[in-house]
Amino acid sequence: MKSLLLVFLLLFLEVAPLTVLTEKDIKVTSYNKKNQGSKAPKKVFIRGFNALFEVYEEASAKTSSRRSDRANRTTFTSGTMTKMGVQISGVDVDDFQQIVNEAYANYVAQLTSEGFEIMSADEALKYEYFEDWTKVEGGASSDAQAAGFVMVTPEGFEYLVKKITASGKQKIGGGFLDNTPKMSKELENVFIADVNFVFPFVNLDADSDTWTNSTSVKAKIDYRIEPIMDPAENKASLPGGPNLLSQVSFMSGLDIGNSPLFHAKVAPKKAVSFEGVFKDKKIRETTAAQSDMFSKTGYTQLVMTSGDQKTVASHFAECDHDAYVNAASGAMKDLIDTGVENFIGMTKD
Repeated sequence: MKSLLLVFLLLFLEVAPLTVLTEKDIKVTSYNKKNQGSKAPKKVFIRGFNALFEVYEEASAKTSSRRSDRANRTTFTSGTMTKMGVQISGVDVDDFQQIVNEAYANYVAQLTSEGFEIMSADEALKYEYFEDWTKVEGGASSDAQAAGFVMVTPEGFEYLVKKITASGKQKIGGGFLDNTPKMSKELENVFIADVNFVFPFVNLDADSDTWTNSTSVKAKIDYRIEPIMDPAENKASLPGGPNLLSQVSFMSGLDIGNSPLFHAKVAPKKAVSFEGVFKDKKIRETTAAQSDMFSKTGYTQLVMTSGDQKTVASHFAECDHDAYVNAASGAMKDLIDTGVENFIGMTKD
């Protein structure tokens, strides 16, 4: 019997996500005005649950052609260009889907085990606030939300969006102002939940040097979870815009202005990188002009510089499949566990 238990324990440890984020990596927000946590209905409307995984990023640099005339020579210098596109290798959308499905199941199980009812999208649609919103079925990946990222939502999860653009980008409303408190009030103060994760894997740096007439693009492989990113720039950003967030958040009620009466949230304090996942750390491409010089007595010295364009659009960053999955799964589980624990504790105060 002891041997059998040991086998099951080893199997569990092998498949269970490891702890990735520690207490020092996670920022906890606990705001509960007028004891809103215990006054609000014991019901949660999950406005959004998604993860964005970066799968591709590109950058380019170029120099312009120029001509220089001197007394005894003319120099023609053509422009140079370097372009790099880095694509992830070793994981695919099916892996992302499984990661998100498992995280969602864990999240819902924790809430329902504490007696919270999950408000469905159909129930929310009965309220006037959502009369012009669209119900979306989860489980379909999309690359329209942010350039280079694949957004994945859980299978079996239905959610509402304010608008879907022609390109397929989903908008939940709010813009620069967070509409969550008003939404909660319109839904009779139920808890509005948002669960989002952002996993970039590479940083590209493009450089042009007109003095040496060369261009280069450097790629630093850095698989991580980001607290906030600018979807237009694919880089770490600051609060105040329609950014991509990593968070587990619950809000309820509408206070003065547009503030909630209750806000329980956890998020990474800063970007947390995952080591030992990718084979390569850096990739670099450089294009430099090549010069051929010749002169003849009695003739103007002519310097012809050739700068053939160099385009590199298919660099692949190979990752360890299991290490990648474990890092994302572990980070998501750590944030969800901490977020739900904080939320439950605040509703019992």
